[in-house]
Amino acid sequence: MSEVLANGARKGVRRATTLRVRDFIVLVSCFTAVLILLLVTGSIGLIEAIVALIAAGAVAAAYYVGSATVLPASAVSDGVPASIVPSSSTASIPLKALPLPAFEIDLDERIVAFNAEAEDILRLDNRVRPRASTVIRSPALLSAIDKAIHEKIDAPLSVEVDAGPNETWRAHISRPSDIDRVLIVLEDLTPLRRAARARSDFIANASHELRTPLTALSGFIETMRGPAKDDKESWGRFLDIMAVESERMSRLISDLLSLSRIESSEQVAPRDQEDVQEIMSSGTAALEGFADERGIRLDVSGTDAPLPVIGNRDELIQVVENLISNAIKYCRKDGTVRVTYGFASDMSEARARAGQAWDDSERMTLLQSINRPGPGEPAVWVRVEDEGPGIEREHLPRLGERFYRTDQSRGGKITGTGLGLAIVKHIMAHHRGGMAVETAMGKGSAFGVWLPAMRRETGGV
Repeated sequence: MSEVLANGARKGVRRATTLRVRDFIVLVSCFTAVLILLLVTGSIGLIEAIVALIAAGAVAAAYYVGSATVLPASAVSDGVPASIVPSSSTASIPLKALPLPAFEIDLDERIVAFNAEAEDILRLDNRVRPRASTVIRSPALLSAIDKAIHEKIDAPLSVEVDAGPNETWRAHISRPSDIDRVLIVLEDLTPLRRAARARSDFIANASHELRTPLTALSGFIETMRGPAKDDKESWGRFLDIMAVESERMSRLISDLLSLSRIESSEQVAPRDQEDVQEIMSSGTAALEGFADERGIRLDVSGTDAPLPVIGNRDELIQVVENLISNAIKYCRKDGTVRVTYGFASDMSEARARAGQAWDDSERMTLLQSINRPGPGEPAVWVRVEDEGPGIEREHLPRLGERFYRTDQSRGGKITGTGLGLAIVKHIMAHHRGGMAVETAMGKGSAFGVWLPAMRRETGGV
């Protein structure tokens, strides 16, 4: 490899010499032509022409000598001239080979090499060599870089950098003793921290919410073993209560596991093609019996045309079922739950149809679309309305939080785990969609969701 580079260096020197000779000949020829013209026209005499020619020759000779390629020892590495060494403002081959963001800093604390990943994160420019302090805002990382430059380090340093409220990186700083550059490699810890936080929240929520039904179960078991041991007539009532509590605990565990699974995959967008029209049919059909039991009429209206989206079928059905089941629970007796859905030309229209249908209502967007497609990007929307008591304004910002309940404002005690809206919110975030609530006291509440749709060849519905 070094022999190839040396041959390339020699070819470069020969080419540079040839160009210098050419420039010297052109310069002397131009001076000579001008002097001959002046001599022929009588503008100058022969003596003046000879003197001028000598002066021009001296200037050309000085240019030839001064333009020679100088290769000092400090500019040569393994016999390769510095002129053919890759520019320090771009990434070297080892940096390009690294899958992680990486960059190099010289002893003057300037960033002299970086790969494409580091260029995107630090917003670097190949045309300049900025100081590290102008692009790095972490005092801990700058201190570690300074230590690597001015002190001998036996092992690579590691520094954690908080790049935002929910973003954490680990910087690995190393500098071999015989190298005049510091190498920094960045490792994204955000997914690991998010997973650890989700696991911690899961354990905390599970332990808190499971304590109540477990306490009830253990209390009745103790009663049946003790004071009510011989009271067989009371056992039936005790067992009914225990069955209700165990069913509640089973639903809670199921919802917690579902929420944890959705959160763990929230950063990876779905890839399957699904039809929202079919999903609505499946989701509403599963709850017709539940509505009949409570004396609620289920009114579903939409379009018969396909509504193609990129999504997860099970998760989208869960959204429909959670929203409709909530509406049925809070709807007044003999009331109507209205479910509407359709196609919109863009996200703004979908948001308006899903969450802005009533006059004089309180509204709030619980989840804004992540990708925010521009005008002309199609969307699909779903709206579920109930005829319940409504929700007070102070409760709206907290809707979608885990275990947050508004029973007192929505008609008293309602059975459930308090995770339904949280699951809907996370599923819509997974699908890069949005979620909103609209409510009017004494009239009812409506929850709407929307998500990007696949482009259709014909006009929208």
